[in-house]
Amino acid sequence: MHDRNQNESRSRATRMRFFAAAVALTCVFGGTGLLLAQDDSDANSPDRTMGSKGAQVAALYELQAAFHRASTVRDPVNGDSDDAIRQRLQAMLSLWTDNGWILFNIGSARDGYYIGNGNPANPSTCPAPSGNFANRGTLCTFFKYVAAPFQAANKFVSLAPSYKTEIHVYGSDATVYFQCHFFNVAADPTTGMPLWASTGHLSFDGGATKARDRWLFSRANVEVVGVPVP
Repeated sequence: MHDRNQNESRSRATRMRFFAAAVALTCVFGGTGLLLAQDDSDANSPDRTMGSKGAQVAALYELQAAFHRASTVRDPVNGDSDDAIRQRLQAMLSLWTDNGWILFNIGSARDGYYIGNGNPANPSTCPAPSGNFANRGTLCTFFKYVAAPFQAANKFVSLAPSYKTEIHVYGSDATVYFQCHFFNVAADPTTGMPLWASTGHLSFDGGATKARDRWLFSRANVEVVGVPVP
């Protein structure tokens, strides 16, 4: 009787060890299978696709940064030379498609549409502004003759509050909104320090197109904005 009880106890212990081992194996292989299934599903998850989309948004932020860089004076002490302004103009125009356009709408005598790109060295593609609101000239016309940051007498920097920037990508097209807050950084004659005087506050409400693996601005409606309150 004593031997039989011992045998039954050993049998129960063996069954329990076997059961525990089976559970452990199930957890190990089942868990691994679950993890592998999750990894496999992640490969096609929206998060992976959004990574590519995120790269496009990042490229558009760089495009916007290049816009502000081209709009900013290089020599705030002496003012930019004609050559420096020409380089800035070319840098700005390189950010736009060939058929890009701007509607300048700030309540000035130069308001209107500026259509097509243009070359600062070619008067036929960079004419002085016309009297036709529907076609004042080209983008080159706008930046060379109208946009205040590109006028030799002005020493402006262009700043943009990041929390006002909105970029949305739809395949090879995107909507882009940002603000340009211009400040005069010429030296204060009494202190010698930059004035940092406010000179203008404008919004860029437009779009961009991806062509040949590069994002370029394609259109913009430019208007006056107020203090950039979040």
